Amino acid sequence: MLARHLPRAPKLIASLRLGQKYRRFASVSDDPLIRKVEMTNWEKGNYINYKKMSENLAIVRSRLNRPLTYAEKILYSHLDDPHGQDIERGKSYLKLRPDRVACQDATAQMAILQFMSAGMPSVATPSTVHCDHLIEARVGGAKDLARAEAVNKEVYDFLSSSCAKYNIGFWRPGSGIIHQILLENYAFPGGLLIGTDSHTPNAGGLGMCAIGVGGADAVDVMANLPWELKAPKVIGVKLTGQLSGWTAPKDIILKVAGILTVKGGTGAIVEYHGPGVDSLSSTGMGTICNMGAEIGATTSVFPFNDSMYNYLAATKRKDIGDFARVYAKELKEDQGAEYDQLIEINLNELEPHVNGPFTPDLATPISKFKVAVEENGWPAELKVGLIGSCTNSSYEDMSRSASIAREALDHGVKAKSLFTVTPGSEQIRATIERDGQLRTFEEFGGVVLANACGPCIGQWDRKDVEKGEANSIISSYNRNFTGRNDANPATHAFVTSPDLVTAFTIVGDLRFNPLTDNLKGKDGKEFRLSPPTGAGLPEKGYDPGRDTYQAPPADRSAVGVMVSPTSDRLQILRPFQPWNGKDANDIPILIKCKGKTTTDHISMAGPWLKYRGHLDNISNNMLIGAINADNGEANKVKNTLTGEYDAVPATARYYKSKGIKWVVIGDWNYGEGSSREHAALEPRHLGGLAIITRSFARIHETNLKKQGMLPLTFENPEDYDKINPDDKVDLCVTDLAVGKPMRIMFTPKNGNPWETNLLHTFNEGQIEWFKDGSALNSMAKKAKA
Repeated sequence: MLARHLPRAPKLIASLRLGQKYRRFASVSDDPLIRKVEMTNWEKGNYINYKKMSENLAIVRSRLNRPLTYAEKILYSHLDDPHGQDIERGKSYLKLRPDRVACQDATAQMAILQFMSAGMPSVATPSTVHCDHLIEARVGGAKDLARAEAVNKEVYDFLSSSCAKYNIGFWRPGSGIIHQILLENYAFPGGLLIGTDSHTPNAGGLGMCAIGVGGADAVDVMANLPWELKAPKVIGVKLTGQLSGWTAPKDIILKVAGILTVKGGTGAIVEYHGPGVDSLSSTGMGTICNMGAEIGATTSVFPFNDSMYNYLAATKRKDIGDFARVYAKELKEDQGAEYDQLIEINLNELEPHVNGPFTPDLATPISKFKVAVEENGWPAELKVGLIGSCTNSSYEDMSRSASIAREALDHGVKAKSLFTVTPGSEQIRATIERDGQLRTFEEFGGVVLANACGPCIGQWDRKDVEKGEANSIISSYNRNFTGRNDANPATHAFVTSPDLVTAFTIVGDLRFNPLTDNLKGKDGKEFRLSPPTGAGLPEKGYDPGRDTYQAPPADRSAVGVMVSPTSDRLQILRPFQPWNGKDANDIPILIKCKGKTTTDHISMAGPWLKYRGHLDNISNNMLIGAINADNGEANKVKNTLTGEYDAVPATARYYKSKGIKWVVIGDWNYGEGSSREHAALEPRHLGGLAIITRSFARIHETNLKKQGMLPLTFENPEDYDKINPDDKVDLCVTDLAVGKPMRIMFTPKNGNPWETNLLHTFNEGQIEWFKDGSALNSMAKKAKA
């Protein structure tokens, strides 16, 4: 109608001149949120849908009638059914529609193998695969990369061909670490991303809700099913003041880890806010969010601000930054939003921290670290300092570290400890090569490793100490569990900022404090290191380096997926058997795990990474790192049928060969650590029925459910102490119902049987997964219906 009355109007907007004034009639095209802005420069036709997010939020606001935190805004704006979804923090199961899926090469193998069994021609949600985990650090970047490409050719060919077949973006080996690539190319404010790696929350540095999941969750979203997440609680961290001197963004999360511990963030999103946020760079915020995985948090997030806008512009995504500014009101918390817990940190008073050893939540300020080293008897000599990784390899990190190394070189001093540098991406490597930081590191004595995970995940062929030899290393990584980096349980691994790592390597002694202690130059004169300096963004812009991206072909019909039937690294999956509908009586406890049992203990990485695509082969590492409460040893359990001691996987295989189900008894926060889906697949494959613990880490509990296992917790946690490793178990599986406990009876070898209750968090849909044998089985069943 409007066009008929105003035939000259080029759009459905009328401007009627009344003297010098204009009168505008509102129309659909006035809505600034209808713009078509693509999520990334690497894809066409996948747009940021702030319009839909805004509409969903309006529906939820009308229902909840209260201020929302930023984390809630992101989740609720991605609800599959905003009208009917039950919403209660900490209780409801949200059904969500993520914007993207990302997989690293180790977990992608199993995720894609599962997706293939769903029988779909293409992923329904934009997805990428990143080759970063399978490159072992040995002698240096170029040679290590070439070796990895030869050794892993079969896996890379499978990933490349399957990505081409199913319309998935593929980042080849050498591209960089998945989380850095996501921050540089795919993260955007207000978005929701799931990734098959526990440090996916790194993208929170661009205001994205990025959550680590298992491969089965990724498959759901790839297959156009809503993704299920228990509505997280929200922990607020209010930042005031401003960082200065030696204090870095890393120190914020090191401090938070000390406050919350490794399990304090479980079931919650950590949301940073307050005036101190604006003093941080976008990549600094990414560092903080990345290491939020170490406190068990679902994810961590920062509100959109100018630092994020500047980073988007610097990475050639100014259009996204401009669009985010239009939607900026919803890219932060509402005034009056309430948090389930609130922590306040004054950045003016924050000290640099060093966390560890053996756990990332043992936080010590630098002023007290020397005393801690001496009182605890930690090896004071520093063998190796390692900077970079997905957590701390930004241009700012590298520049600040290089400023310290350069000052030492100017005084004729080099690194006394071994010093390694891991660029987070090819873009970072090329840029710091162009701008001179790489040359400085090499002059300092540093070895530049490949753009990959390397020592951070145990992909490190370390030669300077013998296994079992007590020693200390310090890194800017995120995780420092026993044996994590070098498979040596005697290695004392500490985490800190790249700045402190670099400073410590100059002296080679953990008792050094660069804020107060002097060094001696080549000329014999004493000097003290200046606080580090470095630009947050490169003045000349980023150098993209080599082109390492493979886009899916326009015509995928002729593409074949490369899997050899004789491969020992790749194995087509067979569906797990459905539940038989019966209780499980007189079954054994495979192992009663004592103390911390992380996904590294359940399914080790390092040399086992090569079997991530072959379920039967990798199952030979199941629980080999867990400590047996029976004898205090790892990988030595008693076979209750033969009375003989054997390896955990061998004993499980024996039970399976006899058709006998088994259970595992675990301690607190069982499954803490990586999103490692294999830690759930392996016990299922080897005949396990239930994992019974005092408590679970979130991702692992979900992974177990997806594979048709029963993750159960003691109603009374003290019951753990009453169980003997050789007790027999009667598990009333037929009790399984939403919100109801499950009965279990333990029969000691010498003693009276006793019964107790177990709790679970299954909902109706998840119970169907168990009955059908796995979530994937349920998906296939519905597809056939």
